[in-house]
Amino acid sequence: MAQNMETLFYFKDLLKQRDIIEREQIASELLRIHMTRKAYEQKYQSVESVDEKALYKLMKENTEGPLGYFPGDQTWFFELFQAGKEINFIQALTEIYQKDRSGIIVSPDYLVGYFAKSAMAGHIEAVFIPEAHKHLHGLTELIETNLDKNFVLSAEQKWLAEGLKFIFEPYNHVEVLHFSLYTPFPLNREFDLIIALPAFGLKPDIDTDRFITRESEGIAAEHLLEWLNEYGELQIVVPARFTFSGGTFAKLRAWIVQHFYIKSIFTLPEGTLRPYTGMKTYLITISCHPVDSVRLGEFELKKGQFLPHVQKEIFREELQEREDWRMELLLADDRDHLLHGLARPGRSIVKLKEIAELFRGKSIMKSHIQPGEISVLNISNIEEGEIIWDGMDTIDEEYRKVRRYELERGDLVITCRGTVNKAAVVRELPKKVIASANIIVVRFSKKVMSEYVKIFLESPLGTQLIKTFQRGTTVMNINPADLGEMEIPLPDLEEQQKLVEEYQQEHQLYLETVRKAQERWQKNRRQIYDQLFD
Repeated sequence: MAQNMETLFYFKDLLKQRDIIEREQIASELLRIHMTRKAYEQKYQSVESVDEKALYKLMKENTEGPLGYFPGDQTWFFELFQAGKEINFIQALTEIYQKDRSGIIVSPDYLVGYFAKSAMAGHIEAVFIPEAHKHLHGLTELIETNLDKNFVLSAEQKWLAEGLKFIFEPYNHVEVLHFSLYTPFPLNREFDLIIALPAFGLKPDIDTDRFITRESEGIAAEHLLEWLNEYGELQIVVPARFTFSGGTFAKLRAWIVQHFYIKSIFTLPEGTLRPYTGMKTYLITISCHPVDSVRLGEFELKKGQFLPHVQKEIFREELQEREDWRMELLLADDRDHLLHGLARPGRSIVKLKEIAELFRGKSIMKSHIQPGEISVLNISNIEEGEIIWDGMDTIDEEYRKVRRYELERGDLVITCRGTVNKAAVVRELPKKVIASANIIVVRFSKKVMSEYVKIFLESPLGTQLIKTFQRGTTVMNINPADLGEMEIPLPDLEEQQKLVEEYQQEHQLYLETVRKAQERWQKNRRQIYDQLFD
């Protein structure tokens, strides 16, 4: 292994001398070396003594079609060939894409190990793994432990498809296809099991209404479900927003529960897919075969194995009745029923988007911070539910360009990034202030008191509800459109006013009590200190 890495370092250094430094270029040229070696061995049986001219000719014939033109002459290719011919391609590829954020290799070996066990089920014969390179940590083991299955692997990029063909050429039960999961593709196949980890948050440029949503993970799910046979299952890793976002994602969820059966939803441990993403992610299993209940829970990593821990089971009908699949609410004991139980005459349950306008503030670069007339509200300017107006950053910008982000009296501001949820009401405006991109501004209609909504959001139930809309794990990331789907109990204006006044009176009493206690403590402490020297 160490020798392999030393040789790889020398190989990369040769490429660097020709300004070939991108990961894809390095991996592609290493693949070219191995494809050429294979062709040379097939024709001449050995690469112990290589004819430079014949080698170059075979390279052009066998690799320039799938990999493009070689960026050098015969002599340089020969030197590159000698440097790379003994490098283990899979080990090198995992090293090249170590700490990769581009999505070439994503799954840790323990996640692939879980997929391998899923494929072992006796009824499974045909398995499809789109973008199979993402599972390269353990993919060979998955294939080798299921020799009685037929596998179809795919890749969107040509060189990755060629790489998979090269790796799995010795296996008769493996076929590799080159196509995109995010465009219409007539794959006339049906599978018993599909294992997928689609791209998150991309919007492919496709001129079609073929798919319910334009988001990559939604397109992938819809595509793949259509390629299952009557007993087939899809195991798909998705970001949190797949489970709760409104709009087209809500339509997609409705389509799924109408035509298929959710078998399980499991939370993946924090950091499972890092550094590719720090988002909160789930593994959802969707079946064509009827199931009576849905298993909910989380995966646990024990002794190198990924084990599902079932925390709760719910009836399929319960999931069908819901607009979202938010795990925190599904797992919470009757918390969702509690919310709707708060509804009574004079108090309804409404979504924030029905009573307010929600928008994110302006993205401000550090270089934009300079003396100016416009102040910027950021996370650090909100403390203990209050806005600290002093010490705000400022920008020197034309007012008309930032007017859409300006705060107004009565706005509710909520932090949407960071590690702690903060909320405050704009009770005064001593100067021109805009919200930063770390802030969501909620601007209510006249029938809603922002102070009342702030109190609800600070309550245990409100805090829990906000957490269900977080896309991140450790670091919070909330989207305004997602937050707009949040439901809150809304009493009439008179009751809102009553609750707000009672809250403010008690809060003021608390602050006064704390102030007096602090003064008493400071006074008595000084007296005790003085006694030390009497």
